[in-house]
Amino acid sequence: MANKTSLTIGAYTVQVTRKRIKNMYLRVLPQEGISVNAPIRTTDADIYRFVIDRADWIALQLRKQVAVLPRGYEDGDAIPYFGKSLTLRLIDRTGRSHIALRGDVLELYIRPDADEIARKKAIDAWYRAELYEAAGAMLPAIERTVGKRAGELKVRDMKTRWGTCNIKTALITLNLRLAERPAECLRYVLTHELCHLHESGHGERFWKRMDVYYPDWKRVRKLLKQRI
Repeated sequence: MANKTSLTIGAYTVQVTRKRIKNMYLRVLPQEGISVNAPIRTTDADIYRFVIDRADWIALQLRKQVAVLPRGYEDGDAIPYFGKSLTLRLIDRTGRSHIALRGDVLELYIRPDADEIARKKAIDAWYRAELYEAAGAMLPAIERTVGKRAGELKVRDMKTRWGTCNIKTALITLNLRLAERPAECLRYVLTHELCHLHESGHGERFWKRMDVYYPDWKRVRKLLKQRI
């Protein structure tokens, strides 16, 4: 069972999770702050040194997060959609919200008193439906190429992964934010996750399969790392 504590290391409060792993891992996430996953027997002193040794990297990540302003979902804002930029138009409406895509304009019919959270929730619900539809349309051809079939598709707003695959059930989970990226990124992630039904890890044999099933995967993976 994981053991969770927190440590004050310099100017940082670090969330520490000790569990049955071999190495320490450090993450800096906008909503979760600084966290370390460590083997069960790791001492506080070891974690302190581990974090201090990476202080410059932590500071860089925190500066990047401050530099990226959150999307406000205001009228006229740019909304990414499968690699394109849509212009958001807010249209007053009582009752349940509704979204219509008209060319490059995304019309959000919503209560005039709806706040940013409500507007984001409505757009994310639309993203979810669009991503399910796009993935469902792509999947049969990718399954034929890879020679494996997905058991089920799910969509979640994930913080650190673009997709996951349960190799026992063939359940593929997609990051909701793929609806903001070019469609070829979705194709890459679906191919990647289906490949795990052949190879569970990311060893040489896995990447050789990716070379065969999606020869352009290296270029597309770089797109996923770019900020939008």
